[in-house]
Amino acid sequence: MELTVFLISVMIISLSGVMAPGPLFAATIAEGRRNMFAGFIISAGHALVEIPIILALMFFGVAVATDTVKAVVGILGGLVLFYLAFLEVKNYGNVNEGKPGRSLITGIVMSSLNPYFIIWWLTVGFTLVMQSMEFGILGLILFIVAHEMCDFVWLGFVSITSNKTAKLWGTRAYRVLTLVSVSIFVIFGVYFLSTGILTLI
Repeated sequence: MELTVFLISVMIISLSGVMAPGPLFAATIAEGRRNMFAGFIISAGHALVEIPIILALMFFGVAVATDTVKAVVGILGGLVLFYLAFLEVKNYGNVNEGKPGRSLITGIVMSSLNPYFIIWWLTVGFTLVMQSMEFGILGLILFIVAHEMCDFVWLGFVSITSNKTAKLWGTRAYRVLTLVSVSIFVIFGVYFLSTGILTLI
């Protein structure tokens, strides 16, 4: 496989993953209503978690992916999602400007406590890491750049769209976006928590 073909495949696979509705998507909608650049900041937080995982996979593989680790991450992730849903409901109708620091932390938390993000990297992502190493260090670096670029472009687009929609349609759109993000948080919170508990049983 040529390097160009590989990078194109990385971008297609990465976009298919990042564009799927999930906790990070919901968080970006929520933060984007207040700060149109929140998606880029969340992506930076996401990258702070993701890049070390990529490097760890290169060195250690899937050895640490035990059922217990997956279960604990799932339970913690579910509880965090419930808490974020609570915060969204608590701030319902509050259109204050978002804080960049909060967006960065959101990106870190939503990534590190998402068991399916971890599972994706231990399966699909691990395969891509191994393929990138066929092209040496340059292949790995370009793989990281291509993958992170997809996150920045998509989540940046989502936050800008969320912000513009809230401003264009006023309070009603803001509240609708709040309900959308809360619904996604709750659905995935239940899913993460129940899956984590069932893994321990």
